[in-house]
Amino acid sequence: MFDRITLGIKGDSNLIQTRLYNHPECVFPISVSKDEAEKSVTYIEFDPADDTFILEQYVNVVAEYIIDRYETRLLRRILETTYQELSPIEKREILKSIETCSDDPEIGYNARKQAVFLSVYDYLRENKTMFLDGFVAFRLKSYESLLARLAERLVESYIAGKEYEEFVGLLKYFVNVQAPRPEGVHIFVCAKGGYRILDKEKNDITARCFADFLEGEVLLTEEAYDDLLISVLITLAPQKIFIHQKENIRNHELFTTISRVFDGQMAYCDGCPLCEKNK
Repeated sequence: MFDRITLGIKGDSNLIQTRLYNHPECVFPISVSKDEAEKSVTYIEFDPADDTFILEQYVNVVAEYIIDRYETRLLRRILETTYQELSPIEKREILKSIETCSDDPEIGYNARKQAVFLSVYDYLRENKTMFLDGFVAFRLKSYESLLARLAERLVESYIAGKEYEEFVGLLKYFVNVQAPRPEGVHIFVCAKGGYRILDKEKNDITARCFADFLEGEVLLTEEAYDDLLISVLITLAPQKIFIHQKENIRNHELFTTISRVFDGQMAYCDGCPLCEKNK
């Protein structure tokens, strides 16, 4: 049989009661009280009796409450101490992006909640009173480890995104300084990989375009073809780009980048005589 559990929480008692009472899994009786000697602490009492399932439900509610109340604060502290080179604005942007990792099996929400759940459950099986601030500060090492990995992932993603934006901006600059710019080109995405390039008169200029970047006969990988295509387009700097046989596209990020670099002057063909001719 489990002892009666008392949870001591500092903060707005009305907010604490609202978060716990309104939780969809809080279907068991809890009592809320205050100690005249410590008015800043709200005590939540719960008697699980010998019902392990009810105890697990209670711990689940507490785990979610801990994440809801403390996670942003803990993550901010990690960013402040570990990534001092980032500006306050950058750190705020990184904190806003936490949902991008919510489904990650290793550091996502469920993984973090499980780490908190196990720590709380193990503690309450041995102790009948838990003061939440102290517990979070000293007893959640596995959870803090996950938060450190989460912070690392978020920072890496933020920096990569920032570098990508700078890369797109640089390519835009190169395109805009080209003169004169041809009216348009047609890009055919080949089913077996690679691309064919036609000018506005429908002349195949693939070999000529690629020759400016290749020496002799070279066996190109799919990634090399992608790099070559964007290099050709930046050099040509066409005013309009028509993409044919879009169903063959494998690297969608490449065409998203091309669209951004050319400020939306890229259009996908839904089927035309050229597509039929070049199948």
